[in-house]
Amino acid sequence: MKTTNKIWILALGAAVTVSCSDLDTFPESGIVTDEQKTQIVENNPERLQADINALASIFTEILPNYTEQAYHNDFSYPAVCIQSDGNGADMVSDNSGYEWFSVAFEYSDRNANYALPLFTWNFCYKLNKQANDILATIPEDTDNETLKYYRGQALVARAFAHFTLVQRFQFTYKGNEDKPTIPIVTWDMPTERMSANPRATNAEVYAFLLSDLTQAIADLDGFQRPNKAAIDQNVAYGMRARVNLVMNNWAEAASDAENAMKGYGLLSLNDVSTPGFNDASSSSWIWAGLYDAAMVSNAYNITWQGTLGSFNRGYTTGQGLYKRISSLTYNTIPDSDVRKGWWVNSSLESPLLDKMTWNGLSGSDISSLSINNLKKPFVPYTNVKFGPYQNVCGTDVNAGDWCIMRAEEMLLIQIEAMAMGGDVNSAHDLLNNWVRANRDPNYNCTTSSAEAFQNIVWWQRRVELWGEGHAYTDIMRLKKNVVRCDKSGKSDYPDAWAFNIASTDGILLYRFPTRETNANGAIDAVADNNNEGKLPVHGDGAGLTDGCVVL
Repeated sequence: MKTTNKIWILALGAAVTVSCSDLDTFPESGIVTDEQKTQIVENNPERLQADINALASIFTEILPNYTEQAYHNDFSYPAVCIQSDGNGADMVSDNSGYEWFSVAFEYSDRNANYALPLFTWNFCYKLNKQANDILATIPEDTDNETLKYYRGQALVARAFAHFTLVQRFQFTYKGNEDKPTIPIVTWDMPTERMSANPRATNAEVYAFLLSDLTQAIADLDGFQRPNKAAIDQNVAYGMRARVNLVMNNWAEAASDAENAMKGYGLLSLNDVSTPGFNDASSSSWIWAGLYDAAMVSNAYNITWQGTLGSFNRGYTTGQGLYKRISSLTYNTIPDSDVRKGWWVNSSLESPLLDKMTWNGLSGSDISSLSINNLKKPFVPYTNVKFGPYQNVCGTDVNAGDWCIMRAEEMLLIQIEAMAMGGDVNSAHDLLNNWVRANRDPNYNCTTSSAEAFQNIVWWQRRVELWGEGHAYTDIMRLKKNVVRCDKSGKSDYPDAWAFNIASTDGILLYRFPTRETNANGAIDAVADNNNEGKLPVHGDGAGLTDGCVVL
């Protein structure tokens, strides 16, 4: 299956287009012009609601790029997150033909002809096109409240798409402002620009992001969304907090993160003492992809639960491809921290398993349980963070909501930005109070240096947000080495994936898919395609450190 995963699908280009279908034709099938569309939405703004709903559905589609064959890593945004974490230093899996994300773990996803990186590209540009189609129908000078709400949601989606890609196609903003990143695509671009759209600089892309998100925050003032899959003002603030954090706009990042958290709680010690992170009703979730049983009824293993979950029928359990934490990271978690139980230890024990039952068994008996064609025994450091659908172990319903943004991430942004902005003491207080009350009652951070404190916050992010898609982008943002093995080259990664990568190595950058370089005359497949660096092999970079994990 790994070989199949590495085939680029030429026909996928057709999957990228999404149109405002409910506005394209009159009932009698006559074509509606752009001017007529604008008139329609001005008179009946609710006509855009179906297209707004489509923004949310793009995050959760199963097989959105399907053509002639089902690719079992083709499940939209959660797959982007798993690929991203596979590029990091904290998530481990086995080098198996059934591991559909093997190319991410080994970094061969830098091949322009492979399916997995193309899926990330397609997700972003499909989302961007849907957003642009909506924006094209809304007059810039509208004073209609509903249309402003729609515009705000589309602007956040467009910013999300560009922000996801810009972090992957160039080194981080700070210090690289003038380096080329990705093309900017807007609804009002001349047709000729679409076929010759050059890479914008970091400075240009980030100015574009801030502009879109600032307008969105204003547009979404007062908007009450129907569910957490929809974008509201909290989400817009959260997105701008992420952007400002990357730009090192410390005061703005802290303020935006605080605004994003308004109205949301933080998960308590009790909340995180049982497998979970699969239900959008959680008090801390700000933005989510929503799933139900019907959505995945024909998906089998082609979901995030089938790949990341350890309690339900899927590749993970059936093939023993448990996603687990690196022992280098696990060993830094204090025994008093409840999060250490998010993974079983070397003896396959976790207190979280005492809250679960599988075939009448609980506790460590779940770890050793073996069921033919359904579950292989856990291995050391298997994750039990993510609970199964409706908390039923062994279920073949691979559903469960996906967290896109939660309050704990925003709190950590606020804490880091406060410290880096000069207020280390207040940042200490916020961090200590949160961790002691909600994760580790014995915690006490006393570091006085802002830079050292930033590493401490990064450690918190690595543990708290494990498996949620932040690992690789944090490494890039903080200019860190990827550290998977110790000084002797030893690691619990498979040998082929046990390597370290220097923070300046060009292999860290994504490559443009061949479909893009074929269609876009302004991006040369060789000269403009981040071809620096070489595929890492076992033992590369041994001796590199990251300032966080002690080797």
